[in-house]
Amino acid sequence: MQLNQKCLYCGTSLIGMVHPWERKYCTKLCGARYRYCQKYPDKPHKLWEHKQSVFESTMELHWNGEESAEIARQFGIPAGTIYSWIHDYGSQKQRIEPLKHRLRKSQNANEWLTALRESTEQDSDYKDSTVVLVCEKLQGHSANKLATVVFEVLKENPLDGKTYAFCDKCGRTITALSWNSPIFNISRYIKVSGTFIWAHENFGKSIEISREEFEHLISLQKHKRIAEKA
Repeated sequence: MQLNQKCLYCGTSLIGMVHPWERKYCTKLCGARYRYCQKYPDKPHKLWEHKQSVFESTMELHWNGEESAEIARQFGIPAGTIYSWIHDYGSQKQRIEPLKHRLRKSQNANEWLTALRESTEQDSDYKDSTVVLVCEKLQGHSANKLATVVFEVLKENPLDGKTYAFCDKCGRTITALSWNSPIFNISRYIKVSGTFIWAHENFGKSIEISREEFEHLISLQKHKRIAEKA
């Protein structure tokens, strides 16, 4: 008796499934899609109603560690479609571990910063824009308190033109402080659902990153962001 090793449609291994010697597909859905493609060989993507280029871009983002919900948001297509494509074709290439997992597993500031930089596209227009992440989480976000932390804890000048970012103890609000003479600008980023991923307090007092890296960091697991400026 010859054993089918892989699903004829998506290539998933059939070993370990119920009655593998009787199976041709890993699921009924794969069977339906295989028969559709056999019946309509000139319309292999009609089933999904999306262009080939969108499908290919989606899969590349998935293999590069992007989350399915974020991919769906970028392309404006249903998350269920993304999950379906990943199920069918995700095993064709080794996927890079998602950034949020790498950040959470980092043992020190260097590992954390390397993971963030490797996953962030740098924009030359902001190459000189620096954001200083204050690792210790704080309560209270007044300009006076934050400026005092910069001066007394970080031993830096809060008027030096850098942006200093702070995360509250609940991990749901990030406050960014910057000096724009003659006033301080304060921007707040509020996580409506879930929490922000932030550098661990054991990593040191602060970590300097670029503006692009900061924007990428606060977008992780983002459902909605509200920015307020004073």
